[in-house]
Amino acid sequence: MLRRRNRSTASALVFNATPMVDVIFLLTIFFMLISRFASEEQIRMQLPKPDGSQAAVTRIPERVVINCRPSELTDSAMPSVRYSIGPNQPEPLDVIADRLIAMKRAAPNVKVIVRADRRLHYEDVRAIMRVIASCDIEMLNVVAHIAEEP
Repeated sequence: MLRRRNRSTASALVFNATPMVDVIFLLTIFFMLISRFASEEQIRMQLPKPDGSQAAVTRIPERVVINCRPSELTDSAMPSVRYSIGPNQPEPLDVIADRLIAMKRAAPNVKVIVRADRRLHYEDVRAIMRVIASCDIEMLNVVAHIAEEP
């Protein structure tokens, strides 16, 4: 009597990585070539700036950051708080109001983010919040730093 050996015919799945390596290699070469061509298209040059050109497109931001920080000068003629839109120079509140109204006209859904130094009093931050409300801007965020727990 011949015995049949019970061979387990479990189909072993083998992952063949060769095609994947080929695809990754080809993609790497493709992106290296494309980045080389793109960098060649952007040669530094001095472009002309004609007077009265109508080709210039002004980009209106959908988000405006207003920074509030204390003034370093202790002169009584200088205000104790400096307000600025983004990294610009500090401006009086009425100038900021005019700029916000113009931005609101250009982009009705403009959002304002107020960043205030922790050394300021709430009244100083509330002053800019009143200006923003007077410009009919509905979206206002106030940035606060949350201290991490040790």
